[in-house]
Amino acid sequence: MYHMIVRRQVQKSFAHLNQHEYQPVVASFAPDITHHFAGTHALGGTRHSAAVASRWYERLFRLFPGLRFTVRNIVVSGLPHNTRVAIQFRVELTAPDGKPYFNEVAQFITLKWGRIAQMELYEDTDKLVDLLNQLSAAGIAEASAAPIEG
Repeated sequence: MYHMIVRRQVQKSFAHLNQHEYQPVVASFAPDITHHFAGTHALGGTRHSAAVASRWYERLFRLFPGLRFTVRNIVVSGLPHNTRVAIQFRVELTAPDGKPYFNEVAQFITLKWGRIAQMELYEDTDKLVDLLNQLSAAGIAEASAAPIEG
């Protein structure tokens, strides 16, 4: 039953993200969150507070205003004091050149008593960096900005 509730909460979180409402996700972060996105690029790096993670989500949706998420798989294990969640999802948008862009993402979350203590995201960073380079070439300077960390 508990795992079903967690799965439902993950689906609800992605529904919020598809509306570019990241605040409910950030509100579920533990005070000592570790939020990590693989790679050395504008979205890469590690954040250690909800405030800094909020800035990351703001950048994500500024860079990709048409971003959509499709959840493919959710796997939940553990008990409320230490729950592990693995999520496979697809991101989709229209690239600056007008072509469809997609990337497959693996996300790993650790929950402690219902709060997100750790979040790690991994995707094909070569594809993402190519997209960020397109945005930068189109005049969007933030696409080549330093990662938001701290």
